[in-house]
Amino acid sequence: MTIALRLSGIEKRFGATPVLRGVDLDVRAGERHALIGPNGAGKSTLFSLIAGEQRASAGCIELHGRDVTRLGPPALARRGLARSFQTTSVFARLSVRENLRCAVLASLRGGAGFAARWFGSAQADARAADVLDAIGLAHAAERAAATLSYAEQRALDLGLALAGGGQTLLLDEPTAGMNRAEAARALALIRATTAGKTLLLVEHDMDAVFGLADRVSVLVQGRVIATGTPQAIRADAAVREAYLGADFGAASS
Repeated sequence: MTIALRLSGIEKRFGATPVLRGVDLDVRAGERHALIGPNGAGKSTLFSLIAGEQRASAGCIELHGRDVTRLGPPALARRGLARSFQTTSVFARLSVRENLRCAVLASLRGGAGFAARWFGSAQADARAADVLDAIGLAHAAERAAATLSYAEQRALDLGLALAGGGQTLLLDEPTAGMNRAEAARALALIRATTAGKTLLLVEHDMDAVFGLADRVSVLVQGRVIATGTPQAIRADAAVREAYLGADFGAASS
């Protein structure tokens, strides 16, 4: 079993206030792993630590066996880690195609400056076109991102994470703000576009979680209290008491 992402003893304190209290978590290569828990459990903070946007107070984060605890987002992106956000992070005034080209170019190495690569990169054009097709937005390639519907902007946000070529993806509430039909389409898109990649997602929609994830971890008060298959998590009495509700297992079985 190959571990793509490993968290060991992760702690985060803000002043004297502990938010994460020794989180241990293994995400296997190629699996879709969901992180769930009540508001205030520390999920967003943990995501920010993994993405390099904040620093852990203690503990170690490994990506494919390499210690990346102190690395920032650009260095992590070069090592194949990409993140989408709970709110859309697109460049509103740029076209859909230009948004994707930005994401591709940011991931490319080489001595040429960004402007030179922007105007001369056939590789960026080809990868952006591939992602446009994958996320179903080829018809809107030349539209400004601001003119897209909310669901289309979330699809573009996923596209930005994919465009960099990362093999380990962090998705923060990918169905937030969507109705049931939009959420179903978003999940189908995620399932199709992340095949073969490692996925760690935070999500409050339990239908989405149990329909997509291979394994689920439950974070409560800064600690992982359970990890297992969706079926095992449904049946876990401690998880139902702490988060899902006493009737969840029976109602969902």
